[in-house]
Amino acid sequence: MDGPLVLVPIIGTLSFFGCLGFVLYLYFKTRHKERMTLIEHGMDATIFNSNRNQRDILKWGMVVFAIGLALFGGHFLEEYTTMDDGAGYFALIFTFGGIALLLFYRRMQSFEESEI
Repeated sequence: MDGPLVLVPIIGTLSFFGCLGFVLYLYFKTRHKERMTLIEHGMDATIFNSNRNQRDILKWGMVVFAIGLALFGGHFLEEYTTMDDGAGYFALIFTFGGIALLLFYRRMQSFEESEI
């Protein structure tokens, strides 16, 4: 009886990585076609070379840090209060993520005002 049940994780793992590989293949194939079409029409393909903006990196760093803090806080809410299992995680993730975005935009606003 254990024979067919052993195949389930193997098939699931192979399916997951197969789908992931297929999506990556389609992404790179489409990107190549777009660039070749631009070159055929005499346009420059440098529009795809995007430099990572420092502000975007800071924004996502603050959001990910806030989500980490929310998960940490959610764990303590679950352990030391009578709250249901997992109830505080989503609320804290959205709250801390929103606070991080507000702090980021507040910082960028004050940064832009100081440049003027």
